[in-house]
Amino acid sequence: MDALTRYRLHADAVLVLIAWWGFGNLYEAIVVMPWLWHLPPGSLPAEFEPGSPVLYFLPAGVALLTLAWTLVIRVSRDPGRSRRAVLRTAVLITISAAGTGILVSAVNPTFRDPAASVADVHSAIVMWEAGNAVRLVLAATAAVTLYRWRAHPEP
Repeated sequence: MDALTRYRLHADAVLVLIAWWGFGNLYEAIVVMPWLWHLPPGSLPAEFEPGSPVLYFLPAGVALLTLAWTLVIRVSRDPGRSRRAVLRTAVLITISAAGTGILVSAVNPTFRDPAASVADVHSAIVMWEAGNAVRLVLAATAAVTLYRWRAHPEP
């Protein structure tokens, strides 16, 4: 069995989760943040309430990190196969996930604070959008890297 067949479903699952996460981040950039811009401070739901982005992304983020790093482990155990591309993918995803954690802890409390000023909320939105742009670039780079490896596994 060649590497393409052996890792196809695993790599496809990682690619689907990267796409899901990326489209979610794009939706935040285009819909959620402009919506929050016009709402009064304190309008974002609590972390684990329906409608919360944390509730939406957390399970998929954990699954994505787990699948990406288990793919690295699987490919590493395959003699004669380079793990460089899958390792790069997992590292990019991990950096993006860490950035998400930093953004959520630094910015989301402002969105949930009814005592925050409108200016503070607007500053937090700008910070979120900048961080989100970086996360989108990292996710796209991870997806392209893994897709190229999946299409032409390194010998």
